Amino acid sequence: MKENIDFRELIAILRKRTVLILALTIGVTMISGFIQFFVLTPVYQASTQILVHQVGEKKGSATFSDIQINLQYTRTFQALLKNPVILEQVKQELDLPESVGGLKEKITTSSESESEIINISVQDKSQKRAAEIANTLTAVLKKEIKQIMNTDRVTVLSKADIVKSPTPVRPNYKMNILLSFGAALMAGIALAFFLDFLDDTVARPSQVEKEAGFVYLGSIEQMKGKKSSFRKDSNMNIRVKTGRSEPLGY
Repeated sequence: MKENIDFRELIAILRKRTVLILALTIGVTMISGFIQFFVLTPVYQASTQILVHQVGEKKGSATFSDIQINLQYTRTFQALLKNPVILEQVKQELDLPESVGGLKEKITTSSESESEIINISVQDKSQKRAAEIANTLTAVLKKEIKQIMNTDRVTVLSKADIVKSPTPVRPNYKMNILLSFGAALMAGIALAFFLDFLDDTVARPSQVEKEAGFVYLGSIEQMKGKKSSFRKDSNMNIRVKTGRSEPLGY
C-alpha cells in the first residue's frame, strides 16, 4: 500500500487528471440538464384557501366555544375534500381522465394549528387544469356542505389563478443540476485518486525518495535526434571520439 502523500502531491494528482475530472463533471451535468428539460415531465401546482366559520359570525364576536367548533369543522372539511363522493363530482364536471384515486393523490390539504383556514393545493402536468381542479373542488365542497348541513360555513379566501408562464414545482431544475454538478465533481476527484493509487509508475522524485530510499540529486533530460558521442573499440575499451582519448574500461 502506498504511504501517505502530502498536500502538494495531492494537487499534482489533480493537475494530472484535470482533463478526466472536467470531462466527467461537464458530461454528467449536461446529461442531467438534458434529462431535466427534455425527458422529465414538469408538474405544476395551483392553490386556494377557504375559511371555516359560523354563519353570521362577526369579527371579534366569536367566543372560545365558537372557535373550538370551527376547528372541529376544519378537520371534518379537510377529510371531505378527499372524499370519493366529492372527488367524483369534480371528475365529472371537468371530465378528467384519471380515476378518483388518481385525483386524490394530486390533492394536498393543510391547516395551521388552531387555525380555521384550510389550504388546498393541487398538482398536475397542466397548470391550468390544476387551477380548475382546485377551484371546482372548493365549489363542490361548499355545495355539499350546504345540502348536508343546511348551512354555509365555508368562505373562499383566494381562488387558484391560471398563470400564463408558470414555474413547475417538479423537477427543480436549478437544484437538480447543481447537485449533479457537485456529485460529478466529487466522483471525478475520487476517480483521479483511485487511478493514481492503482498506478505503480514512479512519476515524481519524492516517490523515489520515499519508496526506494534514494536521495534525489537532479534529473537528466533525454536527448533526442543526436548520435552517440561514444564508440566501442576492438579491445572492448570505451573511448571518447573527440579530445584526449582515455580507456574507460569495460
